[in-house]
Amino acid sequence: MIKLPFIDSALQKEFNKKGYVVLPFFTESEVALLQSKYDSLDHDLNLPFESTSFLEDVETKKECDLFVSSIFEPKINTVFEHYKPLGTSFLTKRVGAFSSMPIHQDWTVVDESAYASITCWVPLVDTTIQNGAFQVIDGSHLFSDALRGPSLPVAFEGQDLSGFLKTIPLKKGEAILFNHALIHASHSNQSEQDRVAVTFGLTHEEASLLMYYQKDNLVEQWQMPDHMFLEYPKVRFEPKMGTFSKSFEYVVPQLTYETVKNRVFEIRKNHPMKSLFKNPDHQQFFEKNGYLLLPALQNEDVLALKNLYHSLGIKDEKGYGFHVGMDHKDKNIVAEMSEVIAKIALPRIEQELEDVQLFTSSFVVKEPHPQGVVPPHQDWSFVENEEDYCSVTCWIPLQDVNMDNGCMGLLKGSNHFFNNHRPSPSPQVGTPLKKHMFTIFPFLELLEMKAGDALFFNNKTIHASPPNITEETRLAIGLGFTQKEAPLRHYYLKPGTTDTLLKYTITPDFFMKYDNAQLSEMYEKGESIEGYGEPEEVPYLFEDLSAEAFTQMIQNSENAYNATLVSRMASLFNYNMDGSKQEEQVEDEVSETNEVVAQPQTLPFWKIYTPLNIIREIKLRISKN
Repeated sequence: MIKLPFIDSALQKEFNKKGYVVLPFFTESEVALLQSKYDSLDHDLNLPFESTSFLEDVETKKECDLFVSSIFEPKINTVFEHYKPLGTSFLTKRVGAFSSMPIHQDWTVVDESAYASITCWVPLVDTTIQNGAFQVIDGSHLFSDALRGPSLPVAFEGQDLSGFLKTIPLKKGEAILFNHALIHASHSNQSEQDRVAVTFGLTHEEASLLMYYQKDNLVEQWQMPDHMFLEYPKVRFEPKMGTFSKSFEYVVPQLTYETVKNRVFEIRKNHPMKSLFKNPDHQQFFEKNGYLLLPALQNEDVLALKNLYHSLGIKDEKGYGFHVGMDHKDKNIVAEMSEVIAKIALPRIEQELEDVQLFTSSFVVKEPHPQGVVPPHQDWSFVENEEDYCSVTCWIPLQDVNMDNGCMGLLKGSNHFFNNHRPSPSPQVGTPLKKHMFTIFPFLELLEMKAGDALFFNNKTIHASPPNITEETRLAIGLGFTQKEAPLRHYYLKPGTTDTLLKYTITPDFFMKYDNAQLSEMYEKGESIEGYGEPEEVPYLFEDLSAEAFTQMIQNSENAYNATLVSRMASLFNYNMDGSKQEEQVEDEVSETNEVVAQPQTLPFWKIYTPLNIIREIKLRISKN
């Protein structure tokens, strides 16, 4: 049993499981005192990341450490007992894309078979994705027992583990206390001011301090004094203090991507969301992959739903080649449609489900159109706590579907990619997918389905569909549901802003009153949602990945390049696979509008046709047909 100095056994249990805990820590006045001390120090403004540990002046560090410890220790003493301090430090993350802290673990400084070393990390400003928030991989302190030191190889060298990181935004004065073996990182600082944090290190009072160094083909262990971090430059690269203990042969065990993926999933299984599916194997597959295919409707159900669609006279009012019944302007028709769809379909799918609540039911229609793409997207957030609860769409085609008539395509495992809220309205709201439409599309897995089969997918799962190039309408239904006890929410971009959301507590009738087109109009007019009480304002931030990082994340989740889909899309949009333009492109369609931006002809299809250009050209061509 590893000795930890926590006073509270519940807190220690959480720390043992996750490798970290988050606690309220400093008051405003204590933060102000620490900020004042930080401001009194000399700083090297040329360093993208600065730590007072790097200072050569030991006396200055001692004086600073004494002051910072005097603020920390009254708080530390309420959380820990039988501990010894390892030192304090101010950490500065300067503004700029270069300031991200790569994925790493801190050094092994105690015998980790018996003890743990801990850092208490407290920001002096609110931290977000934008200014360099802390990131962790939950439970990763248990993934490897490899020794870690300044000159030792890293156990996960060459493995891209970024897709497993979880962002931990903290308020000013809030603390994250983490095990030095935890795999962690931090975002770059893209704000307008430095992000400053302060740390306090500690371990159990019985633990001896150690350092490990690679020397030739051996590893050396050195015994270190308790004050070693005050003289950090003497241990940073090679031992210039301490006592040599022993040397031994040692090969750092490799921690592979596959191992981390499996361990992360095991952890998620041990803290699963509240079950949606009665069959545990179905639940496990759904949680891991973000979707599940099951048989659902009988032939008579399919026929009844087709007859309902034709009787209601629902049409593609906007002429985009794709429409959803819920968006129909006549809300009496919407109410009738929703009621009958639920009456027919819900009893069938409930045979597979635990207690759920239905909040939408609608026709989802793709008309014949050779360029009627539904671009990659995630659906709105319908619940607040997406670790415990999950909003789901059950999508059921009413005829057999394949690539020709616009079947559903998705990215396996993409329900684990991002943790931001997914608000309305589109297109005003920014998303982590917005600039990556054609990073995503070539990796979509297209799901051919029989009429009446059900595709259940997490609303966080990235999905899309190719055009319907047949002569028949592709008709489907969609039912939205979540766990019965989950509180329903809607997140709406606050008019006049791009980074603030209004969070509303809603009921299912919300979706009878508001659709995306209305919300988009309201946003432009500066109007708020009415009838659901006073909203809570919450910040809206999301990860802005490069195309390379996004592609790596997609491939790491075992999504393969879909050459057949790419070929089909290239031909539909009049491009050859090598990126050259086919002669049959109607040039005057482009020249008659300022909407479509000319692009160099030497780029491949997926770069020439940016998402914005494709959407503009689709709208242009539809308007001319």
